[in-house]
Amino acid sequence: MDKNKISFCGLYCGACLCNIAWETNSLQEIAARSGKPEEALTCTNCKTALHQDCCFVVCCTKKGLQNCSECPEMPCSDLKDFANDGVYYHASVIVNLQRLRETGEEQWLAEQEAKFTCGECGNRLSWSSTDCLKCGKQVSNSREGIDEK
Repeated sequence: MDKNKISFCGLYCGACLCNIAWETNSLQEIAARSGKPEEALTCTNCKTALHQDCCFVVCCTKKGLQNCSECPEMPCSDLKDFANDGVYYHASVIVNLQRLRETGEEQWLAEQEAKFTCGECGNRLSWSSTDCLKCGKQVSNSREGIDEK
């Protein structure tokens, strides 16, 4: 399990379209299918230099934490604001962090990987998937993640 797929704020980086594009060497294909330019698919995970201005990166780094689940102040006002900013997959961060506290990293990563994998063909799904890019199986987004139809 890749612990770098646990973002500071509780998002599962393995479901990030950028991460999928780079890890599966399918940048051109994903850019074409998603309608996003290749330049927009640059992030491989939040623990890279790309996000050093993020309030969660700054706070966790300052406190020596791997992610917000380790913080006794969780959920703080920044986390609550982020979870309620209108981006549907941000809404899951507090629940994700609470689950991460309960299960530990390895179990949480296994659960997230299963949630964001197509049950039909095993292809990885992103937070924004409405259907599998490989086999076309329809999936629906929910505030908790991906559910197959």
